[in-house]
Amino acid sequence: MKKYLAIGLAFFLLLPAILPAQDQPLINGSTSLDGAWSLATDPENMGCRQKWFSISLPGAKPTKVPSIIQEVFPAYHGVAWYARDFLAPVNPYPGGRYLLRFWQVDYLAEVWLNGIPAGRHEGGETPFVLDVTDQIKPGVANHLVVRVLNPTQEMIDGFCLNQTAHRCKRLPFSAGGSYNHGGITDSIELSCVPTVYVDDLYVTARPESKAGKLRVHAGVRNTTAAGRKGYVEITLSPARGGETTTVLRLDRRFPAGDDTVETDLTVDNPLPWDVNDPHLYRVNVRIGLDGANFFHEQSTRCGFRDFRFSDGYFRLNGKRIYLRCSHTVNNYPIGQQFPRDPDLARRDLLNLKVMGFNAVRFIWGGASRVQLDLCDEIGLLVYEESYAAWPIEPSPKMVERFDSAGSELIRRDRNHPSVAIWGLLNESPNGPAFQHALTMLPMIRQLDGARIVMLNSGRYDGAGGGSLSNPGSTIWEDVLSDRHVYPRVPHTADTIQLLRTLGAKGPPVFLSEYGIGSAVDLWRAIRHFEQCGAAELEDAQYVRGLLERFSNDWTRWRLDETFGRPEDIFMASLKKMAGQRTLGLNAIRSNPNIIAHSVTGAIDHVMCGEGLTTLFRELKPGTIDAMFDAWYPLRWCLFAEPVHVRRGGTIRLEAVLANEDALRSGDYPVLVQVFGPNGRHVLERRFKIAIPPPGGRREPSFAKSYFSDDVRVDGPSGKYRFTATFEQRAAAAGGETAFYVTDPAEMPAIEMEVVLWGDDPLLAAWLTEHGIRTRPFAADAPSKREVILVGTRPAAPGGAAAFAELARHIAAGSTAIFPAPEVFAAEPDQPTAWLPLVRKGTLAPIEGWLYLKDEWAKRHPIFDGLPSGGLMDYGYYREIIPDLVWQGQDPPVEAVAGAIKASQDYSSGLMVSVYNLGAGRFVLNTLRIRESLSGNPAAERLLRNMLRYAARDVEEPVASLPADFDRQLRAMGFLPRKKKTETVETYKNQET
Repeated sequence: MKKYLAIGLAFFLLLPAILPAQDQPLINGSTSLDGAWSLATDPENMGCRQKWFSISLPGAKPTKVPSIIQEVFPAYHGVAWYARDFLAPVNPYPGGRYLLRFWQVDYLAEVWLNGIPAGRHEGGETPFVLDVTDQIKPGVANHLVVRVLNPTQEMIDGFCLNQTAHRCKRLPFSAGGSYNHGGITDSIELSCVPTVYVDDLYVTARPESKAGKLRVHAGVRNTTAAGRKGYVEITLSPARGGETTTVLRLDRRFPAGDDTVETDLTVDNPLPWDVNDPHLYRVNVRIGLDGANFFHEQSTRCGFRDFRFSDGYFRLNGKRIYLRCSHTVNNYPIGQQFPRDPDLARRDLLNLKVMGFNAVRFIWGGASRVQLDLCDEIGLLVYEESYAAWPIEPSPKMVERFDSAGSELIRRDRNHPSVAIWGLLNESPNGPAFQHALTMLPMIRQLDGARIVMLNSGRYDGAGGGSLSNPGSTIWEDVLSDRHVYPRVPHTADTIQLLRTLGAKGPPVFLSEYGIGSAVDLWRAIRHFEQCGAAELEDAQYVRGLLERFSNDWTRWRLDETFGRPEDIFMASLKKMAGQRTLGLNAIRSNPNIIAHSVTGAIDHVMCGEGLTTLFRELKPGTIDAMFDAWYPLRWCLFAEPVHVRRGGTIRLEAVLANEDALRSGDYPVLVQVFGPNGRHVLERRFKIAIPPPGGRREPSFAKSYFSDDVRVDGPSGKYRFTATFEQRAAAAGGETAFYVTDPAEMPAIEMEVVLWGDDPLLAAWLTEHGIRTRPFAADAPSKREVILVGTRPAAPGGAAAFAELARHIAAGSTAIFPAPEVFAAEPDQPTAWLPLVRKGTLAPIEGWLYLKDEWAKRHPIFDGLPSGGLMDYGYYREIIPDLVWQGQDPPVEAVAGAIKASQDYSSGLMVSVYNLGAGRFVLNTLRIRESLSGNPAAERLLRNMLRYAARDVEEPVASLPADFDRQLRAMGFLPRKKKTETVETYKNQET
């Protein structure tokens, strides 16, 4: 026996001198097979027939493992083959076995060693082990080949993408998912083990009173034909080092085949694993045979913790905790699920911890090994889903694949104390996948009884019933409302009130998705791809296509007049996000019904701008500060509504304290103040809040309102600050919000006469109320240039005749203002039919929500005296921001304001634009000016500015109509076309 050990140890000592770097043995006695490989595509799927497993791969290119196929062969999907040669060590154990471990191959892996089949595995994210003892050749070169099937939408060998557990892959690719990819996406190791070895180790550690209960399940595999006598030794020690605290030795007979050793250990006064003090222990299981001087062992880390939902709250080790969570798809540039820069996987989690998060959700796929180790170490709770959380389409294999994806992930990660929640589905409709998920609890509890299980995040199934199962339970408990809420952006007062009262008449709410993102920084992202030498990859090409569309807008709208450089507009969007994050979380933290929240999202994954950091993990300006402030355990959440009033108006001020059990019992003095634009004190109030001692019959909520009042503000125009401060004994975050006041006396005067075209009682009343001279539109030839304000309904007789007459007035030198775009609709499906342009385009909806659009306004007379020259201020303009934009029209003379949505795919349009028509001009608008006139002073200022802008040359004489004006009217559809007297060439010219 000593001879064999000596030979084996000598061989391992010689390995560094004879093996290349990637073959160096690991500390645990395994040999890494990562590094340089060959990769070939097999689009005709003929490799098996031609026995590529035993020949040099035709057309192969160098690649590395781990990586994805598409890094070497962009846009290729289907079958690919990996191959490499390696030198196999001599096994130091008598009769020992060789185990080949693949940590992750996506999706189907078939393995040959020296031309002999070694096994296969289906599943994109979980490890598998093959015993290759019969195929390996110790001490000489061995040829390893792996055939990988990256499924497509076409059936290949019975596999197609959507019928597998496929993460969020899309083919063809579109924003909101990741592009289809596959390959050997994690490490490969070769290990030598004895004939009897530890095959699996599962540990649960539960804190119980002053003692802890450690339950150990050790899987043992005896590869001999007969039973063997031996022992099992279990030790427990602090993971950071130190003396062993517990030792248990058991005599055992190991039967042939597989066996499980189960035992309990009692641990006195264990230190608990907590998000603020994540104490870890190491459990080591050693197996030896009688008479042998070698052994095999396996170890894992664990933590004594209990996480469950009870009495209306999530509780960690019995203490209630507000889950501050965010989700990530673990999406990386270039490698998709394998980061070219390994630090990216860690950086995501460290960023979250710094911002104040205590949990992370891995959506549509589990975390990497490195990430879970780090979560264990820094105290970050994990909510984890498998690749099957994006529902598998129905097929005869749907149930098998769903169960396999979930169970293998649980087996892989169930020892990590940070893993607190298993998630089965995300936003799944009520279909076969959802119906099967309802039945999965018994299977899950056989594998792991120590964690919460969430059924279907967001509960898009509409089926009712419980969403959560507590540790050990096999039923879905109806104790929690699992909600996804994505309201319109910018948030108005009604939206903020919705967030503040969500769940008021039901069970506590886990707001498991909500957020406000930014644009994807297309300019900087493509520069990163180019810098990495990856400009031809699918994600880079997608970004380049979006950037080209933006560049076209940049040029035709002359945005350099406002932003200087293209990158400046993206940076402005990223900066804007911090304030929007604070605004939304301010409302959510003030809601006592919301007891947990997961922010969308941690990074700009799935080619969308929803993240707190960019795709390349650059920090978005101000976001860390905003999130740290928003998540602080003790926080003042302040509200001032309406956010913009006329001088002398009344504002409702309210202060809510979000308190996650951060204050001891007692009285706390508070000061609330309002400061005007010149720093002058407008309001000052003092009061005390009383925190009761703990142990009452009912736990206080996490949020409570302590101040509210209606305050009349009679001060100068400008921005006002509403603040709240603890004067003693407490240090809270938050504590400030802003509102705006406008003095009506500062509104610019309208001295000219305004001609009202069409039927619009609201506009007519506003003109009269403000003493503006007005008269109805007259269809006869104008005697002077006019300022024409167009109503919501066309002037009689309507249709082409009415718009033709309006066009003649404009062409004679008048200026028309169109504040309401609905006037141009001939039918609901023809919203721009009466637009006085040849190329009418469309009126398109671009709604801002999580994936917001960025509205911009130039410095222009229409925005005189208003914030402009960049992105529009959401606090100042929030009621005026529209969901409609002008798209596809003739280029305007002046692009005054518009919107760009680069947060999800790309869309854009104009909100305010100026067009020439003959000697006159007209202004198109979609801003919500007309409907906001009574409530928002900015709307009134905009309309006054438009009218003044229209009057700038009203004293000029009336111009003659252009000689070809009837032809122009025909081209616009305002006059019937001539058919018999016109030549074909003239007709073609009119069409053009």
